[in-house]
Amino acid sequence: MPQLRQLAAIMFTDIVGYTALMGNDEQRAFELLRKNREIHKPVIEEFGGKWIKELGDGVMASFPSVSSAVYAAIKIQEACHEANAYELRIGIHQGEVIFEEGDIFGDAVNIAARIQALAAPSSILVSESVQRDLSNKNDIQSEFFRTENLKNVKEPVKVYRIFLAGIEPKKLKAPKLIKSSIIPEYEFDIHISYRYNDNNYDGWVTEFVEKLHQELGATCKDKLSIFFDKNPEDNRLQFEHEDGSVSSKIKSLIFLPIISQTYCDVNSYVWQNEFKAFKEQIKSEKLGNNIKLQNGNSISRVIPVKIHDIDMEDVKLLENELSGSLRSIDFIFREDGVNRPLLPLDDEKQGNSYRPLYRNQINKLANAVKEIISGIKQFQKENVFEYSSFSPTLTQIRPNVISTSITGAKVQMGEKQKPNIYLAWTSNDLKERREEMAIILQKAGFNVLPSVDCPADDEMFKQRTNEEMQKCVCSLHMLSGEFGRRFESEDEVSFPQFQFIEAKKKIDEPASEFQSFIWIHPDSNQSMKPTQQEFIKYIRNNITRNMMFSNSAGPMQLVDDIRVVMMKEKAEVHDTKDTEIFFIFNQQDEEDAKIITDRLSLEYPVEIMNIMPDGEDEYREVSSQQIPKSKLAVVYFKYAADWALPFIKQIWKEVGGASSPTPLFFVGEDDPRSNLARNFKAPKVVSTIAPKDEIPAEVKKVYTTIVNLK
Repeated sequence: MPQLRQLAAIMFTDIVGYTALMGNDEQRAFELLRKNREIHKPVIEEFGGKWIKELGDGVMASFPSVSSAVYAAIKIQEACHEANAYELRIGIHQGEVIFEEGDIFGDAVNIAARIQALAAPSSILVSESVQRDLSNKNDIQSEFFRTENLKNVKEPVKVYRIFLAGIEPKKLKAPKLIKSSIIPEYEFDIHISYRYNDNNYDGWVTEFVEKLHQELGATCKDKLSIFFDKNPEDNRLQFEHEDGSVSSKIKSLIFLPIISQTYCDVNSYVWQNEFKAFKEQIKSEKLGNNIKLQNGNSISRVIPVKIHDIDMEDVKLLENELSGSLRSIDFIFREDGVNRPLLPLDDEKQGNSYRPLYRNQINKLANAVKEIISGIKQFQKENVFEYSSFSPTLTQIRPNVISTSITGAKVQMGEKQKPNIYLAWTSNDLKERREEMAIILQKAGFNVLPSVDCPADDEMFKQRTNEEMQKCVCSLHMLSGEFGRRFESEDEVSFPQFQFIEAKKKIDEPASEFQSFIWIHPDSNQSMKPTQQEFIKYIRNNITRNMMFSNSAGPMQLVDDIRVVMMKEKAEVHDTKDTEIFFIFNQQDEEDAKIITDRLSLEYPVEIMNIMPDGEDEYREVSSQQIPKSKLAVVYFKYAADWALPFIKQIWKEVGGASSPTPLFFVGEDDPRSNLARNFKAPKVVSTIAPKDEIPAEVKKVYTTIVNLK
């Protein structure tokens, strides 16, 4: 018989507990098989299906359409329920199969079987290919179950559950809660709270949790646990706690509410039993609501994840509940007339340059979680508060002492006060760009304020603007083609405009040293609103001292410029000395660098700078002060190429660039071979890659050339 290849819906059914029954009562097991055939065969025929074969206690059948397979599955489950003799698990998938000699073959068969194995007793699970074809069937209701990595199937499969009228899968006894938090007093590290309908359609929350789990694994040293209940709100899991009580309330370190257009319903289960319950719980905890970070800022243990732009009333409600400190991370796809959750696939689409990338947002969230965990650990150390998995590493307990001499001289450095910069709240289209700018500024040595989202209330916004700006030495105003949100009482004034005016007032104060930087995002000129054009014209016409209108091509260059302006005069004076060669390297290359510097020191006075993983800004300052006192500065790398290239570019600017009194020698080893692509061409810079044994000679050659020229 020839092969026939066609699209079909494949159904697998399986009797629950049959294997155990076969071992205990063989006669009863055979009776169930007969009863199973009596139920299956007429129903399969009724809906145009084909009985393929029995597989032990299971049945495999094919159907010409998805709806026929699902209707048949529902009727089979109803018949089993009425017979009250046994329970079935059913799985259905649609795909191309091969019919040959009364049997069927293909990947679709394997997927249907795997899905059936996931089903609970008395339930029906279907794949996404089946779910899509059921969208116009009003009499068939379904819900997202989960995304599953099935054995021997390349791509993850989204699985859905079919609702059965009057038949519910067996409810299990409340499971005993197993604590998995890094702190013994808590049950989980992260609690995901969401409205069921926000996950039911396409499994957005399920996929988000999976991506977050992966990102946390790559971001945090601790293995953090996530509590995520996939059940409908009226059927959320009940747990048996250590004290014997049974409830759905979870004690967690961090609370992530998925803020949709329906989450802020004060009468909903999630608002009352999850959001409000968490807020009530933390009132009596040692940690409290806000965690102090290492930079001195505080962050709430509640991190809202917004998947929709929500009504202003809901924004105000959240602000009120969170004491005016809302710091959300947005996963929102924004286009004209569109307000939906951002998807991973959206990262591949061309379009709005302001649209956030899902990959970046999940990384920001993981970093925010890491910040809180670090703050909690610091709190634990200061309060002798027991925790389970953290122990200081050598880097963390290393004294803040930097050696700058192979003879043992040391530079003692204390904590440096980071300057506060007021990063103005932006129009909505630049919200994610502002978050990214805040990260860049922090890495450049600034403390960024405000650290929360823009307040919804006009008067609260004005108050917070003035309070935060008073703490700062400069401000940065990021502008796009959008005018931004307007005041309700003064609709000709926008929030970004108000902040610029306040900064200008601060500059105009007598003897003020306050600085302001204004930057128009490079993609803004294509769609500039008339009101925004007028605002920018006003700025250009009112540029005064201590105000800079930047045309930087990107955020890194902008922050570089701000850093040079703000930090040059305030740099701490370090104990430096005149020397012939100043040799700089990263801790990763310490062993190889020592061999080179030992050879050089036989002929020349050499000062060394061993850059540790933390405190790079302080090291850069010491370097910028030591280099002018040296005849040659060497930046060496072997494994630390990713550090070396940005370092020398920055330090070259700080020591004067082309007008630097001291030449720089950028030298790397030729092993690993990827170093061959690393070079930096600029005035007063010599760049080369060489074998390790030849590097001392290369340094000597460059040094000799410099001495002869002088």
